[in-house]
Amino acid sequence: RSQTSRKVPAVVSGMELCPGSQWAEMVGLLRALPDGELGRERLITKEFLLEEEGRLQVYWIPFERLNRAARIAIIGLTPGWYQMQKAFTAARDAFRGGMTDELLVLEYIGRQAGFAGSMRANMVNMLDVVGLPAALGVQTSAELFQQRDDLIHGTSALRYPVFFDGKNYGGANPRVARSAMLTRFVRERLTAELAAIPDALVLPLGRAVESCLRMLIATGQLDEVRCLFGFPHPSGANGHRAGDFRRNEVTLRAAIARWSTEVA
Repeated sequence: RSQTSRKVPAVVSGMELCPGSQWAEMVGLLRALPDGELGRERLITKEFLLEEEGRLQVYWIPFERLNRAARIAIIGLTPGWYQMQKAFTAARDAFRGGMTDELLVLEYIGRQAGFAGSMRANMVNMLDVVGLPAALGVQTSAELFQQRDDLIHGTSALRYPVFFDGKNYGGANPRVARSAMLTRFVRERLTAELAAIPDALVLPLGRAVESCLRMLIATGQLDEVRCLFGFPHPSGANGHRAGDFRRNEVTLRAAIARWSTEVA
């Protein structure tokens, strides 16, 4: 039996399409994906290429869901190749498994290709320490990735995968603000996405994402009270995580308390 023909579990949908979604134009290509491993030759193609600027290329990914009921938006910089491959594979498997509701497909993709592993564990530990569970009315932040994922909206400052010379874009070469294309993606797409969930706490993962948010704050497109600045990137590769967290813990606690009082 084909691996992609296995039954896909049902999910409960409270989602809608993100502002500026390109799902309608791309869903036919998803349905036509073949069996087997989806390598770069299947996904890094002109059909999925959205824009390019110099040595930068932006490709589409089926991360197009918006959780309008979210109380927290967790924002990475941009999906990398691994997430891209997982997302397309999940989409292909959902359709092959008989799922017909496209919003349910998008929710399934998000659950399969979202934050996982040590990065999720590190994030949960830090969020628990700074008091997020009490602000959201849950026992632990781990519930956000399990039974209370109705409270979370996961996204990226650059919603679609960005590659520099074919490699994952890391935010420094060039900086987002030095690229007209990337700046436009942040100002147009991220702004609209966060405006659709105006009361959600905004958690940027890493300094490059913080810079994107500060760009929006400077032009009045985002309220700084919503933003949890100073939260260390939870990646296991971040050797400064523990020290940065100790230095910023009090400030992070205060920021959550302020958001809970003034916005939530």
